[in-house]
Amino acid sequence: MTALAELRAARRSKVFPVATAVLGLYLINALLASTAGDVMAVKLVGHLNLGLGLALLQCGTTLAACRWYARYAGTTLDPLVERARAGLGFRGEER
Repeated sequence: MTALAELRAARRSKVFPVATAVLGLYLINALLASTAGDVMAVKLVGHLNLGLGLALLQCGTTLAACRWYARYAGTTLDPLVERARAGLGFRGEER
């Protein structure tokens, strides 16, 4: 397997499922907000209703996914990129 194919496989195997989960949560939240207003208005605690709770959960999962990707890219993808660059003879930016 070439370094470029290895990089693609490493990206697809981990990044796509996480991105799909975060986008799925967003779509579920948007769908519930547009179709189930009564459900989203259910009070949870004090002034916090289900709609606001799901929106806060979405922000938290998005932040967690971004932090995870930054760590994953630094530890796994960056070394693969360097190997792919070395295999292609790329030395850096030449302008």
